[in-house]
Amino acid sequence: MHRHTFTLTMMFILGVHIFLPTEASAQLINLKTAPVATGDQFMVQPPVNAGMGGLSIAFDDTLGDALVNPAKTARLNGMQVYMNPTFYRITDGNGMAKTLSVGGLASGNRWFGGLGVAIQDMDRPHAGTNRLKDQSTNNNYLWLQGGRLLNEATSLGGRLFWAGLGASEGVDMLYPRSDRINQDGYMLDIRLGLDGKTGSRGRYEILTLFARTDMTHEVIYQNSCAIQPGLCNPAALTVQEPSSSVEKNMDKTNTWGLHLGYDQPVEESNWRWGSILTLNVKTHPKIPNYELMNIPRDPGNTWALNAGMGASNTSGDNVTFGAEFVIEPVWSNTGVEAQEDIWDEEETELLVEKGDKTIENEFAFVNSLVKTGLGWRGKHVLLESGIMAKTYRYQLKQTDYVEDSFRDQEENWTEWRFSLSAGLIFESVELKYTGLLTTGTGQPGTASTGAVAEASLGFSATGGDFVFAPDGELALEDARVFTHQVTVTIPL
Repeated sequence: MHRHTFTLTMMFILGVHIFLPTEASAQLINLKTAPVATGDQFMVQPPVNAGMGGLSIAFDDTLGDALVNPAKTARLNGMQVYMNPTFYRITDGNGMAKTLSVGGLASGNRWFGGLGVAIQDMDRPHAGTNRLKDQSTNNNYLWLQGGRLLNEATSLGGRLFWAGLGASEGVDMLYPRSDRINQDGYMLDIRLGLDGKTGSRGRYEILTLFARTDMTHEVIYQNSCAIQPGLCNPAALTVQEPSSSVEKNMDKTNTWGLHLGYDQPVEESNWRWGSILTLNVKTHPKIPNYELMNIPRDPGNTWALNAGMGASNTSGDNVTFGAEFVIEPVWSNTGVEAQEDIWDEEETELLVEKGDKTIENEFAFVNSLVKTGLGWRGKHVLLESGIMAKTYRYQLKQTDYVEDSFRDQEENWTEWRFSLSAGLIFESVELKYTGLLTTGTGQPGTASTGAVAEASLGFSATGGDFVFAPDGELALEDARVFTHQVTVTIPL
């Protein structure tokens, strides 16, 4: 048995990436073992300070913050309604989508809440026909939240986010030899948050969450040679009528999370500082059988932490500067369980008993994230710019109990996101454009997989978790992600 790539595509992100962009929130910790180009599929709501690099620890975004922690809806003064069209494109034809989102939040004397919907049209990458179902698909998003003030200093809120998905960005690329892929499933994100004030003008938040991804991939091949073309006889294919085969794969991931945050002003200055601490526990009960490995994969588990500090300064002329640093250690264990007893070639020695692991992958990450942003807000105009840089570092220890072998691999890379926002402010409406450029990602492969790398490792994935054990040193074909978003906010 050869070593296998162990792949997990979990879209969460959940609203934020889970259903907000990853850079905008630390409540969900997303994983990568390769610099996969990620489209902003789940950027379906106004993200937190997107134009200022996604600053969130010590710098407020009243609307965006309330869509991450529902208890912060109490900070609103009255009602805000928004419309939010978004478009993104991954270069080299690797995917694009158009989204229209509408919603609103309201806060009263004691109670507060909000709701919203989004419709998304996603183009399939490299569509081979002009049939509508092969050209694009649709995703639908719905969220609902509410809560109340417990006292003058504390609020409690809950939030439900649901996504009905006809496609996840990048999945088509994970089955490069397929004729067509039909996807269907949902994502669910449930949150309960607390927001409060302290006597020293400080503010704290506590957020718990549960997120679930449940997707089905119906993969259609023209013939069995599509999966392992090296085993086919080309001459035979010229005289045989192509036959189709259907393979069904399940993708299931559960995430439990706890997030703590605190910030307060620095006395006698315009500075504010803050800190965060986040814990995520993930279970992966079912992972799709991608073409990179044609054996069943079994459950894995992930423990992820992040801790960060940030500071911001707002001067008297309404110029704001902010910066944040986050460290992110992650431990993940995945493996393959034997479906039957495995013997040596002579069938004299039992190598692995049924139910025991044939391959075990242990990942240890130490990721880091830096954000910085600068903005100015005048009476009728606002301008913002920012940079986010995230460095991924991990060590993979892979044990093959069948081959009685061990492999140690280290990888690292840095992903960059540049942001720019400009807006017009009127008494009854605010109009804001945000442009994002993501670099340092692309279509990854490995240096040791030969033709399989060319055919199978070119893909863009979602903004959620992407964890696999590469079978060699990583290689990359660069791709960029361009995102455009317009947010119209109407205070009532």
